[in-house]
Amino acid sequence: MRSALFVDFDNVFTGLRRLSPAYAEAFARQPSRWLDWLITTLQPPAGAGEGAVRRVLVRRCYLNPVMYQGWRIGFSRAGFEIVDCPPMTSAGKTSTDIHMVLDIVDVLQAQTHYDEFIVFSADADFTPVLRKLRREDRRTTMFAAGATSASYDACADLIIDPEAFIHEALGFDEEEAAPPAPSLESLLAQAEELVWAMVDEAAQPVPLPALTKALATRIPALPATDWAGKGTFIALLRSLPLEPLRIDRELNAMLDPRRLPGAAVAAPAATPASLPAGALTGTPPARALPAASSRPEPRPAAAATPEQIARLLGEEVAASDRPVPVARLAQVVRARFPGIEANWLGHGSWKRLLESLRPDRVRIEWRQLAGWALDPDRHVLALAPAPAAPSAVEAANPQAASIARLLDAVDLPLLEPAKYRAQLEGLALALDFQPYSLSAVTKFMRDHCQRLELAVSREQCLRLLRTLVFNGFDPEASPHGFEDLVATTCGVIVAACQREGVPIDDEDRQALLEWMTDGGGAEGRA
Repeated sequence: MRSALFVDFDNVFTGLRRLSPAYAEAFARQPSRWLDWLITTLQPPAGAGEGAVRRVLVRRCYLNPVMYQGWRIGFSRAGFEIVDCPPMTSAGKTSTDIHMVLDIVDVLQAQTHYDEFIVFSADADFTPVLRKLRREDRRTTMFAAGATSASYDACADLIIDPEAFIHEALGFDEEEAAPPAPSLESLLAQAEELVWAMVDEAAQPVPLPALTKALATRIPALPATDWAGKGTFIALLRSLPLEPLRIDRELNAMLDPRRLPGAAVAAPAATPASLPAGALTGTPPARALPAASSRPEPRPAAAATPEQIARLLGEEVAASDRPVPVARLAQVVRARFPGIEANWLGHGSWKRLLESLRPDRVRIEWRQLAGWALDPDRHVLALAPAPAAPSAVEAANPQAASIARLLDAVDLPLLEPAKYRAQLEGLALALDFQPYSLSAVTKFMRDHCQRLELAVSREQCLRLLRTLVFNGFDPEASPHGFEDLVATTCGVIVAACQREGVPIDDEDRQALLEWMTDGGGAEGRA
């Protein structure tokens, strides 16, 4: 299959950089890597013929030399013809789109017959030329690292999934990128030290919200591990050896009754009702390290071998009538072999351990940010994400049909209001507590939803965040409080409706706002 590839460098580089600067740099520095993936791994577009193999005969990269001169060398080494498209206006507008359109038409009319035209750009200006290619019975493949219109998407025979491109073509593995998780004992020790430091340095009681934010910001793994496995911030405080510090529920603060006027009088009184007997009470003469027996001991891993785990996985897959999520298998293994997650038999992560196993009649398939285990003779993996059944959501809320129409304009799934609120809450917390990373933030969002007992997948979190980022939200610079994120999300959806010609009025806007905030019914939720 003869293919011609046209890359709008500025558009793709900028779009990937919104997700992560590392993605953009890998795209620009290693075009040979993703080009090899394009040729050897990416499926051909529909109608290309059985067994079609790409031969990318035309490779053109359109680049602004004023802004991106330093990235030329990688594309030159990958055999690209580089077309310089310098700024033509004071605002920095280039002529990339017209150069690409003219070149596509020239290649279409060339003596050599090209079966497939591959366009790397999210610019909807290419919609007419894609339609022309379809009329000429040519196959079209499109990659967009940004928001696209429905009409542009509909003109392509194959749309390259951005997550597949990032993780397969660029080689990013969120498991490998994540730093090793600290032990719970280490987290508890860090939390204890920080609480003591803040109380010792304060001239007045330390407000609990300030204490919460300080611990979450300076020890990011604490909220990510469900407050070191304690469930809530208050439960974490109760578990620490902090005597004689105590929590004053009226002040909503932590204090040292030995130093603060008036507080010492209350110290000998009965333990506050909010705390268990003996917790944060007593008045030792000085702070002492807790006895070894008072520290939670790490749970030892039950005896396990790779063969036992492989056998267990085979049994789970054999007993299922559909592919089994890899995350579900991790839960099964943890339950059978408690403590194994400490180092996953020396592999460091569940994914690496899983890839080292060879269970009989089990194949592992990774799609986007998730994986499934399946029996290739009995199971078929549906690549589309499995959103909540619209009928179930509609049955619970009479406004669901109207909201679904609005969400469809921006290609977001119809989820219950509580799930959208929880995702935006999780996003706000994640951006407060840790440096931005697409993988880490979507995991935090998913975990936050699960702590609230809401079944939201990592893929659904990714779709929401990617929609916001591709429509101008900057995770590192834009306001990201919960109310800010609600306003941004609703604004993106409304703009998409206006762009796609979906009717929307003030009543629809109000309904959308209430949907994203769960009608205000979850105010104050932790």
